[in-house]
Order: sequence, then C-alpha cells, then structure tokens
Amino acid sequence: MATKTTNLYGKIVVTNRAIKSIANFAIRESYGIADGKVTYIVIEENKIDMAIVLHLKYGVNPHAISESIRSVVKYNVENFTGMSVGVINISIVGIK
Repeated sequence: MATKTTNLYGKIVVTNRAIKSIANFAIRESYGIADGKVTYIVIEENKIDMAIVLHLKYGVNPHAISESIRSVVKYNVENFTGMSVGVINISIVGIK
C-alpha cells in the first residue's frame, strides 16, 4: 500500500515499505538495541501509526531506550515523508 501527498513541488507517493525501511534504519542505528523492527504501519488521514518490536542489549534502561527510539523514529519518518507520526507502540520482547 502507498500513501499519496501533495506539496508545492507536486505529487509524492510513499510506500509502506519505504516508511518501514526508514524506521528500521533509525532503530538499527540507535544505542542499546540488539535487534528491532517495525511490525506494522497504518496510515489514516495523513497520520502514520506504527508498532515496533525490540530486543535490547543487557544493562540498558528500557524506558529511556523506548523513549529514544520513539523520538528518533518519529523525527526520521516525519522528515522523510512530510507526514505526521501519531502513535508508536513499542514492545520490548527480550534482552540479549
């Protein structure tokens, strides 16, 4: 599925796969993450909601890491797509 938006330069089409790639890259580059990925994306009314599953490295603060991931993913996706990011649900499923 793809989302379409228009700005002063013309029409822009962004696929869910592209949004997942941007978010996954931001996750992989973040501190304290052993493994992580976006599991689903929902786009409604120019707002992107997503769910992320994480495995953390041993010894990191889960709350601080999840807030950092939320902030980094939101910043990167909003800058790439020009759309706002709504809810980012984060599930920490393990520690490695």
